[in-house]
Amino acid sequence: MDAHRIVKAAPAEVIEAYRTTIYVNGISGYALVTLTFGDHFYLKVRLMWPAPFGLPKVLFFLLRYYIMVHRVFTVLYGLPIGLSPEQCRSAFLRTGISTWVLVSGAEALLFLRVYAFSRKNRRMMWYLLLQFVGIHSGSFFLLSEFLRSVDYRKFPIPGLVCMPICGDSILLSGSFILLLGSLIVVMLIMVYTALREHRKVSESAILKVFYRDGIFYFICLSALALANIIVNLMVPPGAAGGFKFLLVQTEVDAHVILSTRMLLHLRGQAEKDRRKQFNPLTDLGTTGTLSGRFGRAPNQTPHIESQYL
Repeated sequence: MDAHRIVKAAPAEVIEAYRTTIYVNGISGYALVTLTFGDHFYLKVRLMWPAPFGLPKVLFFLLRYYIMVHRVFTVLYGLPIGLSPEQCRSAFLRTGISTWVLVSGAEALLFLRVYAFSRKNRRMMWYLLLQFVGIHSGSFFLLSEFLRSVDYRKFPIPGLVCMPICGDSILLSGSFILLLGSLIVVMLIMVYTALREHRKVSESAILKVFYRDGIFYFICLSALALANIIVNLMVPPGAAGGFKFLLVQTEVDAHVILSTRMLLHLRGQAEKDRRKQFNPLTDLGTTGTLSGRFGRAPNQTPHIESQYL
């Protein structure tokens, strides 16, 4: 972003661009998060609250509740008017760091899923750990440098929201490129693991849920990451510069909502499989045995609920 071009831009155009960004990132995003927070509440109570204490459960609840706190940060940055440049910078820094924390937490939940999908292979665990640390350390470095490059100025126009006059958008794009690369690698790992480890149980209901949610997660987040990269690199400075952050918080919301819902879907399907497995009448009249009670149905992996988090 170029300070001179922003200052020379028509005030009405600048204000309208940032107002649109605020509506998408702040108000509409807060409404979406609030709506999804109450959605499936019964499932959260039934499937997650009594679940054994562990990292997936901790991440699930941290993400589900901290996203509300994060949304307060975005509103406090986007809505107040007349803040000083120092106040704007502090609010932007707080929102930026909070964004990284949420995305990293959601990615950690995804990596745990992939680790479980690999049947908790130790080599896979170490590789995923190295990839996670490498990707998110690099992402944090690029984001930190971007936040340092952002500057604010007191405009001679009353009643304005916080509007940065400069910032190295290439650094922010680099952070999204790392996330996109990580998503692609994880998707390839899932495909490889599916072909190598799960061909004999391809009809398992829980594996179908895993495939369906994993593909949907990959498509949605890859599209959002790519959109953020394009917007940051292609949108020119000046009045249109207000649109550079248009989809940033949308991607954060999607990361949290999709990662936690995938865990709910897996636990819900695992519970259905467990009930079917231990129901004496499940296969009565079809197989001639009480295989639902005393055996394991074909194509069903043992201990599926713990294996898939």
